[in-house]
Amino acid sequence: MDSPGSVREYVVILDAGSQYGKVIDRKIRELNVESRVMPLSTPTEVLRGDHAIKGIIISGGPSSIYDDDAPKFNADLFEVGKPLLGICYGMQLLARTFGGSVGRAAVREDGQDEIWMDLSSPLFKGLGLGEKVLLTHGDSITDSGPQLKVVARSSANIVAAVQHQQLPLFGVQFHPEVELTEHGMQIFKNFLTLCGCHFNFTMEDREMVALRMIRERTAQGQKVLCLASGGVDSTVCAVLLLKALGPERVVCVHIDHGFMRLRETEEVVAALREAGVSVFVVDARAQFAEATTEVPARRKCAPYRTGKLCEVTDPEEKRVIIGNTFMSVCDTVIRDLQLDVNNLLLAQGTLRPDLIESGSSYASLTADAIKTHHNDTALVRQLRDAGRIIEPLCDYHKDEVRELGVRLGIPPNLVQRQPFPGLVWPSASYAAAGPRTKTNFISQHMKL
Repeated sequence: MDSPGSVREYVVILDAGSQYGKVIDRKIRELNVESRVMPLSTPTEVLRGDHAIKGIIISGGPSSIYDDDAPKFNADLFEVGKPLLGICYGMQLLARTFGGSVGRAAVREDGQDEIWMDLSSPLFKGLGLGEKVLLTHGDSITDSGPQLKVVARSSANIVAAVQHQQLPLFGVQFHPEVELTEHGMQIFKNFLTLCGCHFNFTMEDREMVALRMIRERTAQGQKVLCLASGGVDSTVCAVLLLKALGPERVVCVHIDHGFMRLRETEEVVAALREAGVSVFVVDARAQFAEATTEVPARRKCAPYRTGKLCEVTDPEEKRVIIGNTFMSVCDTVIRDLQLDVNNLLLAQGTLRPDLIESGSSYASLTADAIKTHHNDTALVRQLRDAGRIIEPLCDYHKDEVRELGVRLGIPPNLVQRQPFPGLVWPSASYAAAGPRTKTNFISQHMKL
């Protein structure tokens, strides 16, 4: 067995634009197999030449394979010689490549349905003849072609799964990664078994991978400025950075933005010290309340400048103002602490769901945004693209961060802390019908 943190076997998830892409990734990792998300257009020589790649999964996506702007793929993708599972859009690519036909159905299938399986398929080992799954598609396979075998159909007799007659190539029209597919994890486990995976990528390995990433990103001796809210994400991020680099290269800052509970800052500082994190406290309450920002062009809307945060009522505007004001305050902190901006990285406790919901290209190349997160605004993306941001937890979901926090020895009261402080209280103001004033800020604090 490889030592923790060494180069290990993994499965590639080729992203076709699905916001479920990272959920696939999470499910694979829950089975203790490492996975990496890559563009659907990844050169086949990369996939073929890396012997650590045990298998390939193609995600679903919002596009039709007939759309002009449909995600592009390499024609020889299915000749790489590794087991492959195509999900939804991925299955349709598989069918079309091997001579099948894909058509647009008169009626979409959206929702949980029961499918009937051919249990001779190794993909369905251990499952029942009928299984409940989630279907979300408009296109369907109308003819599987001579090389693919139909191994599942929906209640409407639509092709729900196929496999190649000779090669380890499989496709499913449903989403095994979501909870509405009741035995999706078993399907993934069956596929990973066919890939020859050893199911030994544990949280210990993931911690070592995160530590290695931090050290590699700071190999030129950079210091790291870490924003520590006192929430579980930023606390685990700070402790991980300190473990990787030591206190002399990590500067932790707690920004009091005015959205904390009454006396929350004092409690946060004490809790962080208990976890071994020493922090500088910045009082930026007035700056946040008076902040405005430029909202970039989006869809049919031209760029424009917002009103003050304490006056605006649009939730998306508030999110963008808050995120950009954090960056502005960071600039002030860098000057005040006389840090070398050319030898400094900004650390954020960004998680995968943050990137997914923001429609970030780091989560999916073509997924639509659900909402902007304060740690994934346009300004943050510019800094990220410039290599100025380090996010050790961007491969983690919340429950995984808590598990990592336990491994790092962080006190239980911090590891199990609910998403507060941070920016949960502003979420209440996101939905406010009118502007916030000093009076009702104080009133709200007294209620919390």
